[in-house]
Amino acid sequence: METKIIPKSMVAGVQTVIPVEVTQHREVRSISVGDPVRVGIFRRALNMVTYYKQEGDDSGWLAAGWIKESLGRALTEQPMLSGRVRRTEAVDGLEVVANDCGVRLVEAMFKASLPEFLEMVKRDKNRAEAETVFWRDIDELDPQFSPLLYVQVTNFESGGYSIGISCSILIADLILETDFLTKWAQIQSSLAHSQTTLKPIFYLPSLKQNFGNFIELSKSASVLDRSELVAVFQFQTCPKNSLSCMRKAVNGTCKKASPDVFLFVKEQGVSENSTGCDGMKVEIHSSTEPFSDCDCDRGGDLEETNVGVLDKKLAFGEKLKGTSCWIGSVSKGVVFVAQSTFGDDDKSVAKFIVALPKE
Repeated sequence: METKIIPKSMVAGVQTVIPVEVTQHREVRSISVGDPVRVGIFRRALNMVTYYKQEGDDSGWLAAGWIKESLGRALTEQPMLSGRVRRTEAVDGLEVVANDCGVRLVEAMFKASLPEFLEMVKRDKNRAEAETVFWRDIDELDPQFSPLLYVQVTNFESGGYSIGISCSILIADLILETDFLTKWAQIQSSLAHSQTTLKPIFYLPSLKQNFGNFIELSKSASVLDRSELVAVFQFQTCPKNSLSCMRKAVNGTCKKASPDVFLFVKEQGVSENSTGCDGMKVEIHSSTEPFSDCDCDRGGDLEETNVGVLDKKLAFGEKLKGTSCWIGSVSKGVVFVAQSTFGDDDKSVAKFIVALPKE
């Protein structure tokens, strides 16, 4: 059977979205990792895309115009999302600082209709979706210049569009643990419906009609080398050996994955030099590693949640046609763990986002 050609998206414009208010207290999140290049910490991101059919005068150009305004307002509550990674004086030391450098907003055009694209996804999902997005990994040499969050609005011919998010796994808990996406969608909906006779300030479709003037941007290897999300789990750990219990749980969950599984564990007080309250510890876990330091029986007590990672929180309306969610992995397994503590440290709940490499 003849392989059909999948067209490439072309970029109409790239903007930077910053919080509408200057961040007064610039929080810092320390990153504890022995070898960030080997671990691939710069290449790992949580990627989410939602697809929408067009109704009436609605379009991706219009949605992008409102996103420029709504996202700036939403970022005031989570300024770390518009921050940057920077190196510290310590060997291989890294930290994320909320410095208001901004989120990248990309507007693109895909030369096919949405139904045609969805048929391409059925034939070759990884390749079809990779041709639509342009987000980049964090630069390993100069990470301080790389955005930690990308948002892309892609317009399809004859109507329909998609909204995609690529968030560095170093700050992915701000997307997953908080109601950031919900609040952002509420602001977006409010702006789009409160003044129906007006257009957003950054709505410039007349400048984006000539497909011949669009450009193609390079994309990172991790866009293609991806780990599909297989499950989202919640796990209650014991207070004495919480990290050990989490390791034991990951061992049981990912034993069919590759020999090495990378744990991205959110912790408190990782570095004494950090001015923020949270940190991220990255470690390599072997699926054959014994766990003699964990003496509790909760290691396999995992409960799969009913709500997926993406859910409907990114749905800016009722026109949803489909969703997709994956982790940029660059091979090996990936597990992101966000641990929440309640009360007087007597109860903690860990939320696992488990991704396995392609077979």
